[in-house]
Amino acid sequence: MKILKKYWLSVLFLTFSLICLICFNLTGSYVNQDGFLIEAFGFIPLFWLFIFCALLSFLVSFFISMKNRIHR
Repeated sequence: MKILKKYWLSVLFLTFSLICLICFNLTGSYVNQDGFLIEAFGFIPLFWLFIFCALLSFLVSFFISMKNRIHR
């Protein structure tokens, strides 16, 4: 539980990214009668944005905790 308290924001962003990936796969894609591809394309960049935010928040939290350990 201590790790979850320290990295809660990273876990939240990771959860959002997985939800976006699942939503993209569940909605599916198809080609309509006019030949246009219909898909929920917006979930793909959101997935990558949340993954990047999760990685960034993890690194910031990690370095802050390492800095606090050194200065004790």
